Amino acid sequence: MRNFPLIPKSVVWLLLSIFSAGSMAYYVAEIWSANQPPHFNDLYARWWGAHELLMQGRNPYSPAVAHEIQTVIYGTEASKSPQDPDGIGGGFAYPPYVAILLWPTIYLPFPVAQKIFVLVSVATMLFSCALWMRLLRFEWSPLHWLTIIVFTLGSFPALQAIKLQNPSLLAAAFIAITLFLLARDQFILGGILLAISTFKPQFTIGLIPWLALWATGDWRRRCSLAWSFLTAMLLLVVVSEWLVPGWIPDFLRVIRAYRYYTYGHSLLDVWFMPTWGSVIGTCLLLAALVVSWRYRSQGADSAGFFWVTSLLLATTLVVIPTLAPHAQLLLLPGFLCLVRGRALRLSVLARLSLTAVWVLLAWPWAAASGLLVASVWLPASALLRLWEIPLYASPLLPLAVLLALGCMLTTVSAHDQNSRSSA
Repeated sequence: MRNFPLIPKSVVWLLLSIFSAGSMAYYVAEIWSANQPPHFNDLYARWWGAHELLMQGRNPYSPAVAHEIQTVIYGTEASKSPQDPDGIGGGFAYPPYVAILLWPTIYLPFPVAQKIFVLVSVATMLFSCALWMRLLRFEWSPLHWLTIIVFTLGSFPALQAIKLQNPSLLAAAFIAITLFLLARDQFILGGILLAISTFKPQFTIGLIPWLALWATGDWRRRCSLAWSFLTAMLLLVVVSEWLVPGWIPDFLRVIRAYRYYTYGHSLLDVWFMPTWGSVIGTCLLLAALVVSWRYRSQGADSAGFFWVTSLLLATTLVVIPTLAPHAQLLLLPGFLCLVRGRALRLSVLARLSLTAVWVLLAWPWAAASGLLVASVWLPASALLRLWEIPLYASPLLPLAVLLALGCMLTTVSAHDQNSRSSA
């Protein structure tokens, strides 16, 4: 019998990543977004708000600007409700200083601005993916790196963010660059970029307290991080006040309306009702910060710092009021930590939670692949009725990652203690 050469495992994983990414791209383009309005995207509200603010001096939070945005995206103004009496849901829902980030594009036609934004988003996502792997010191071959990048780019959160032109990609990239700078002891520049990343403030509610706590672990060396962040933050607030006087109440009003517009609830809100969900979420965030206390003295280039940062980012996704999958781009460092930690001697609970993570992570690709294969026999109308299937696991994934990171962080701590004792 003739022996056929075995295909290297790295090549199999690369081929699997390409097929998975292709299946997910088909699902996003042909099924998930099939019934969306032709101009539906998340960029236009930010772009038009920045355009009217910087070009015309208009308040981007005003009902008039919100109604203009809604008319372009949906073809009509949003209906008013007791929770949104001015009908401003879906309008400009970012701090005014996001207009500065979009400033170069407001002189261009919106279709051109869209293309630029997509290219920049993809480039920054690939760059941040490479930074995360560098921070964890993965000694992989180029084939392994390419596989991880294809899986990342071909995931539903990434493709959803690209399809919607959502700024989540940029916010996640700013966070990755900030942590890379901290690992290189570039505290001043890191603090400035951390302040800029607050244009999506919900992404930083766990990261900022952790970095503040970490700065106190070696205040003499790290105080420049705190002062540069506070100075940059103050400057952004002052510039925003100059652009839109009295903007904070307007911003908070739009945020409240936006929560009803996007069903702004966390998984904890769904399970325990909003009141108790907020209480449990706050306790969960405080517990994560308590766990991080013992790591505050470690350097930003240490494994412990990276594990705790990943834990705080996963906690953030569990507690913030959103179930949007594109926010799960913040889980990428957590996934890499779990890949790195699988070689450790794990407890039963850690192994079970790790298995749950990989099952939940693989489900969207498996379901999208099934829909792609089914498209050979089933009509488009039948596939559209199944559009939710790949998203079934999405709300549980951040919680599973949080549990797995918590279990494995305990293992890492015990391993470190044993190493120090042996030394």
